[in-house]
Amino acid sequence: MTNIKNKITDLGSKIGTNIQEKLNINKDDEIFKIVNGRKYDRELLEVAAELTSKKEEITLEGSKQLFHKIKDYDDYTQVEKQTVAYIRKTYKFTPEANNWLRTEIRRWASGKTRSDTTSDPTSSKLQKEQPLSFVFSNLKEAYRWDNLNNLNEKPKTAAQWAGILLSIVFVLGILSGIAYGVKWNNQETQWSSEGLSSVHGTIIDVNGNSLEGVKIEADDKKTYTNAQGKYFLYDLIGDQVEIKFTMEGYGDLNVWINIRSEGTNILEVELEEGGINKSEDKRKNVAEPWPPNYALSPIFIVASIIALMGSSAALLQQNFRMAVIGCLCGVISYGFLIGSILSVIALSLLLIDREKFDRA
Repeated sequence: MTNIKNKITDLGSKIGTNIQEKLNINKDDEIFKIVNGRKYDRELLEVAAELTSKKEEITLEGSKQLFHKIKDYDDYTQVEKQTVAYIRKTYKFTPEANNWLRTEIRRWASGKTRSDTTSDPTSSKLQKEQPLSFVFSNLKEAYRWDNLNNLNEKPKTAAQWAGILLSIVFVLGILSGIAYGVKWNNQETQWSSEGLSSVHGTIIDVNGNSLEGVKIEADDKKTYTNAQGKYFLYDLIGDQVEIKFTMEGYGDLNVWINIRSEGTNILEVELEEGGINKSEDKRKNVAEPWPPNYALSPIFIVASIIALMGSSAALLQQNFRMAVIGCLCGVISYGFLIGSILSVIALSLLLIDREKFDRA
């Protein structure tokens, strides 16, 4: 009795395990099959393979089985269209079967009225009704290990190269977003000093030429412009300061400005050659750096994520619009400028391979 009970328990355990395995099957794996980077209806391919397993040609009866499967969801989707085209190209039909299938599909697709909703997960209507779900489904499918391995082994189309470039753009964009987020920017950190302020800017003449060697003084601080006409004054105290600009052959200029405590301030100056001395009051009129690094960081990161979505669309050669949006966001993601350049190249590759994408 105990032995029988143990066998029943083991059998129940095996049945439960099998059921769990069935439930854990990826839904996309059941619906689609990727061949050479293109998405096809798995069930239709299986029917075609079964029909040719014992016969060299698909007969009229086989065409009827295929047609019955196409009508399952009462909606002739883009994926089904390209799957039928693939089957007719890959498998051999008898003339009668080929003509019958083509005629019936044309008559059925043109004569029926599509409902506003559809349950077919490959339908373009479903893609429009649930765009985010469709995009993330593509993202998951594009970066499955077997698909990546298949992509590595076979020649890649221009669109798939664009997808690879956008993947690189994603990584570079995330890194640049993090870098700006933690203020890995010399101009942001070199002026910050606890309890103190700084002023920087460029000095030019009336013709717009940078002036080197201009003497700048504020309180007891002094500095000179470099070859690019730029200057930096550090460790200023208070909320306003008078800055004096002098250079031989040019008129002196005294400027009053407000300064932000524990911050940086920008003051651009123009000196007149041989001119008279001048004084200006620019308090409450100081330009502030914009956008600050902490504002750029989330912009770069979000743009990078959208670029990754575009990458999946390009790799699968599905949803041309999403792929293009990914390229444009890749430009915005910056990626230390390299990412922006790669995004432009990816966009060019997409335009070259436009016809490879599904047409909704």
